[in-house]
Amino acid sequence: MEIVAQVFGILAFIVSVISFQMKTYRQILLVQTLCASLFVVHFLLLSGCGQADAVTGAVLNGVCAVRDVVLLFTEKKRTPKLTTLLAVVFSVIILVIGILSWSSWVSLLFIVAMLFNTVAMSIPNPNTVRLFIMISSPFALTYDILTHSIGGSINEVVSFISALTAYLRCRRSAAK
Repeated sequence: MEIVAQVFGILAFIVSVISFQMKTYRQILLVQTLCASLFVVHFLLLSGCGQADAVTGAVLNGVCAVRDVVLLFTEKKRTPKLTTLLAVVFSVIILVIGILSWSSWVSLLFIVAMLFNTVAMSIPNPNTVRLFIMISSPFALTYDILTHSIGGSINEVVSFISALTAYLRCRRSAAK
């Protein structure tokens, strides 16, 4: 079962890297929804292999998949006020569900990472999304290492590098 869990984690990692190379906010949200869904399965399977803290990863990735769908469907109608409201609502949901799924201090790392991730995905600017993803990566990486998530660990290292590369590339293009 652990091998199957790791396969889902590696698939989620591949999808995550692809997401940061997308050119539009909408494309990033679509691909991130698939990524979060794959990570739900990955962490559920890891929890079944004795990684109690992996439950937090599963449920919070589920919240993030729902958040991304809501953000996707409200993209065209969103005002700055609605964007802030959605970020606050989903941050509160992440805090509450994170606390309810709490297993140990390790869970806190993922809660913090998902809060940064929620701020990132709520801002309809691809470079701002990339910047906040770079901030959340060290928290998620530590969580992934401690829950034995191979795909998650690789994902955070490569996603950080991918987001940084795209961030710098887009800034350079905008400066020309």
